[in-house]
Amino acid sequence: MSLHGGSSHNEMKLERTIGLPGGVALVIGGVIGMGIYALIAAVSAQAGSALWLAFLIAIIISIIGVLPIVQIASALPRAGAGYLYTSRLLNPYLGSLTSYFAIIGGASSTAMVALGVAQYIGPYLPFAIPELGIAIILPILFFFLYLFGLRLAASLQVILAIHLVVALIIYAICGTISQGIEMSFTLPQGVGGFIMAVILSYSVCMGFQVIAEMGEEMHNARKNIPLSLLIGGSIVLVIYILVGSVFVKSVPYNFEAIKAMKAPLMESGSLFLPAWFVLVLSAGAISAGLTSFNAGAIALPRELFSQARDRLVPAFFGRVHKSGSPINAVAAFFIFVILLLLLGKSIDFYGVVTAVGILFMTSLLAIAAIRLPAKFPDRYASSYFKLSKITLVIVAVIAVLSSLGFMFIVLTELPVVAYIYIGCCILVTAYYYLRVWWLKKQGIDFNAQMKEMPGFDEEIV
Repeated sequence: MSLHGGSSHNEMKLERTIGLPGGVALVIGGVIGMGIYALIAAVSAQAGSALWLAFLIAIIISIIGVLPIVQIASALPRAGAGYLYTSRLLNPYLGSLTSYFAIIGGASSTAMVALGVAQYIGPYLPFAIPELGIAIILPILFFFLYLFGLRLAASLQVILAIHLVVALIIYAICGTISQGIEMSFTLPQGVGGFIMAVILSYSVCMGFQVIAEMGEEMHNARKNIPLSLLIGGSIVLVIYILVGSVFVKSVPYNFEAIKAMKAPLMESGSLFLPAWFVLVLSAGAISAGLTSFNAGAIALPRELFSQARDRLVPAFFGRVHKSGSPINAVAAFFIFVILLLLLGKSIDFYGVVTAVGILFMTSLLAIAAIRLPAKFPDRYASSYFKLSKITLVIVAVIAVLSSLGFMFIVLTELPVVAYIYIGCCILVTAYYYLRVWWLKKQGIDFNAQMKEMPGFDEEIV
């Protein structure tokens, strides 16, 4: 399989505007989101003072799951990881299917966050706006932000991530000084309750995958993608464990009382923080939501852009705006988000749809990663981040098993989502084979096209 600089496809080139701080901010925003604000009480109720262990296990499993993706991205940094890596390392049909699952999961995540932010800020607005209206306004505002370029969106991501991290770290430090921390192996709800705590923790540890989508828009992507994961993942781990341990110590254990808490961090923070900083902490929830929203909205449209390069979707979606972003793909993604919001479903529904889509992508990319050394031996050998072949197989197996296991668990909560994705499979399959037939009718050698790796490597000056 050959690599080329885009000439055979008349590809548009994306701007490299994201540095290491932006990459770290994408990881933090993609993972933390509003999850720790909303779910820490539920995890604490199940795990008690063993909450730290539940978070530790969940993050380790999540990071192991994303390591195969980072391995590919470090060898072949490209835009649209779900589609491009699966299509070249497995086959183009699976690449297309993976891409649409990622888009559906990412758009559902964006819809879920928009709805969460709307529910959070709605009561504080000086005028009444329906929550759905606020949620729909968010993607519209962010679309206009992206018209000014990815650099501005990435800068905003860094600012929001700093606010989020500082607010949570101050909560952790002040709580540790005032209340102390509590970390033990005691399981108040038994092994079953602890397993449920790990599952809940895992649900707020997904999102590391977003960084792999940005391979053509990061400076020194081969190095900075794995470094972003390492630094961002470490920050997330420290925040989750410290904040969780302070929360457990500051709130007397009572299963029903803890589960009933609506704003657990603010309620516990009011015990040891000045009132003004509780407001800062509360505003951190908005930053958390917006960092998650921005991370998904920056990364996921690259899937559509990547398919456009191979002509699997119209070239319109592959055009790069003067801002340096694939703005048509971004617009299509936001329109899809708004359509999902108009369905009027609950946050839990969007959460399950998100989990299934992202976990499916993670599973397929993990399998694809096993073939990297054979398909691109030179790139594999020169990777900044390199797992040995046997280690790559082991982490890929763990990634597949953990992803499919969690997918099964979430689908038992809302089986209708399985039918949604089955319907998606049918539609994508029909569209894919019709599109490939049409391309061949146009005289395009699709099979030969699949033997090339589109996109651009960074120019070293």
